[in-house]
Amino acid sequence: MNLIETSFGIDPTPRRADGEYMAHAKITTPAVDGQEARIIMSGDLAGFNEREDAIVYARTWAREWIDDFVRKGAIRNV
Repeated sequence: MNLIETSFGIDPTPRRADGEYMAHAKITTPAVDGQEARIIMSGDLAGFNEREDAIVYARTWAREWIDDFVRKGAIRNV
């Protein structure tokens, strides 16, 4: 992970539904050039029996999303 990626916020807190933990991620982009930070919600990614498994899955998904976002040049001069 590079400096750009560490400036993003990731909240991988799962929600409890039907006896399992639903992995999802809330990503906050850095504010750039006077623009406000954006919040991206993943939606439900997958269900897990263990809370920690859902957190790891969501955090991994978010990091991959950020890598792709940065690679596409969506964030400049951060």
